[in-house]
Amino acid sequence: MHLFYQPDIKITELDEEESRHSTKVLRLNTGDIIHVTDGNGLLQKCRLNVTGKKVFYQVIESTVIPRRSFTVNMAIAPTRKAERNEWMVEKMTEIGVERIDFIVTDNTNLESINRVVNLSRLNRIAASAMKQSQQFYLPEITLNKNFEAFIESRKEKTKLLAYVPDNNLVKHVIQKVDKNAGTVLLIGPEGDFTPEEVTFALQNGFDTVSLGATRLRTETAAVAGCHAVNLAYTVDL
Repeated sequence: MHLFYQPDIKITELDEEESRHSTKVLRLNTGDIIHVTDGNGLLQKCRLNVTGKKVFYQVIESTVIPRRSFTVNMAIAPTRKAERNEWMVEKMTEIGVERIDFIVTDNTNLESINRVVNLSRLNRIAASAMKQSQQFYLPEITLNKNFEAFIESRKEKTKLLAYVPDNNLVKHVIQKVDKNAGTVLLIGPEGDFTPEEVTFALQNGFDTVSLGATRLRTETAAVAGCHAVNLAYTVDL
């Protein structure tokens, strides 16, 4: 399936980048069939009409793809390098995620936050990953600069914090997922959460979990955690 992204269902034309990809990379032409999603569950089967550099399409049929029966929401303190944040967004989108919330913590470098968390670019990366993995829902991506307000706002039934206290064994995240409820998993920054942040999260219903025996970089922990939560929902353990 050749899947393209057009968020505005009133428009029946591919944007410049999508047009170039369809004609120059995929070698598609007038009369060929493509599929278009709006990133909100709508899937359209369409027939192409290539006019010069412009690529239009006619909708043949439309289907609404239902959402998954569960939600995976990842909350992550961003790394200091934009490319690492972009990589984790790409991989988590491919695996399956409904929300990606970047959160500022005490150990987050606030001066560079708007550069390393470029929401416009991250949404483009997520859209590309959505198409590549043949999905029809674009994850919502946000930047939250108030840690306490974000923690207090979480309404998921299962709220997990990737944090292992010294000399304290905690269960792996895969063992703490409730298959009947949505899950949010909180991943800390380089330098980890402060004791005060951990205490605040615990006071607001979060539960500590492990991601395994080794210490992981933030971006690795985010992808591993996202995969583990998805696995807990989809595999009988």
